[in-house]
Amino acid sequence: MANQLMNEAFPIGLWAFRYFGGSEHVSINLKIGSQTFDAIVSDGRNQGSSVKYVEVTMAYEGEDDFLRMCELHEKGEVSGLGPVTRSGTKRTRKTIDVAMEAVSQAEVLRRERDRVGQAIVRKLGKPYPPNTVLLIGFDDTMAFDRQENIENLETTISEHLPKLKEFHSIAIVGLQKGLFICWPTDSTI
Repeated sequence: MANQLMNEAFPIGLWAFRYFGGSEHVSINLKIGSQTFDAIVSDGRNQGSSVKYVEVTMAYEGEDDFLRMCELHEKGEVSGLGPVTRSGTKRTRKTIDVAMEAVSQAEVLRRERDRVGQAIVRKLGKPYPPNTVLLIGFDDTMAFDRQENIENLETTISEHLPKLKEFHSIAIVGLQKGLFICWPTDSTI
């Protein structure tokens, strides 16, 4: 349940506040299960949105992000960008090392592009109900106010947009700093 709250409800709440302007006439009903959407949208405004469903995916580094959080919990600090190495097993006592090193801006951009691209690819080829928005939760710590990073995200989405006609629109929601970018697809009514 905690995983669904952090990976679904939290990004949906951030998106809904920005997309619907905090309207009290919009409600979001989170759906837990194996359906092809994570929430149902009810928009009671006079000029309401045509969005009816929300599908959430997270742009993350998988196990490396988990290991970073373990290291942060253990030591109280961790590099957000340094390489992660792991040795051992649960039985032999796993050790985690996250190098405290600087990473070039070019590498940050490449990682952002890869994470967002992989998040999109995970959602391709599945049937979605009409008027579903694809919401990508994203760690925007580095990107929220840097034009180069925002342009990188916009380019990444633009490259994938032709494959995303199944969706009403695509939105990236920053989980830390409030970045919000939304693109319509060709299917937008």
